[in-house]
Amino acid sequence: RPITLYSCCDNTLWTMPFTLNGTTGTSSVFRIENLDDNCATFRVLAPNTEAGSIYPFEATNSFFTINLNCVCSIRCLNDTFIECCI
Repeated sequence: RPITLYSCCDNTLWTMPFTLNGTTGTSSVFRIENLDDNCATFRVLAPNTEAGSIYPFEATNSFFTINLNCVCSIRCLNDTFIECCI
């Protein structure tokens, strides 16, 4: 399930950079890949630019790990299929 994260400091939406198919950008949509105690590793999801695709996001090879004490809130987005990168 894709999610968005909000900062504890000022409740702003977190964004992270990504590169996908030679294109760089930023995204605020992530998928949790690993949870270890109070830390989580997330994969950055990019908007799907494929014409006619029914899937709103594409998996990137960009990751980040955060201490969950730094997260004020998590917003779950609608369930969707996301094809993983190899």
